[in-house]
Amino acid sequence: MSRIRSLCEFSIYTSLAFIFSYLESLIPLPLPFPGMKLGLANLVILIVLYQKNPRYALGLSMLRNLLNAFTFGSLFSLLYSTAGSLLSLSVMALTLHLTKKRLSILSVSALGGIFHNLGQLLSASFFVGFQSILWYAPILYFSGLFTGILIGWLAGQVIRRMMS
Repeated sequence: MSRIRSLCEFSIYTSLAFIFSYLESLIPLPLPFPGMKLGLANLVILIVLYQKNPRYALGLSMLRNLLNAFTFGSLFSLLYSTAGSLLSLSVMALTLHLTKKRLSILSVSALGGIFHNLGQLLSASFFVGFQSILWYAPILYFSGLFTGILIGWLAGQVIRRMMS
């Protein structure tokens, strides 16, 4: 594949992830806990992880985090999203490698959702102390599990349609 085609493809994936992040910021979820999102941009990251490779997905994820922080967030949002993204992507890539893609995309994505929230929790605990946010861990676990399954299902549908 030519360099120009590769750059254009990467730009399209970045744009999609950024647009999904923006759309998600416009939709307030009626949840009693702050900071919970569906993670629509992770749909693009998961598809890229399956269609390309972990390094490609990492570059896309880090660029999206940077763009989101400059556009919608702050230094803290950049730190939280980067910690969550790095841990999530590492766990998903390692799981895919170790299981030779025998686990379903739902399982891999659920792990990604859980570990994304864990990464954010650990990052936040650095600033406010782990004891003060420990109560939030079960809520983040189940929200990560739920959103991970949802994003995994959507990614599976997209990949299946891309292949046909």
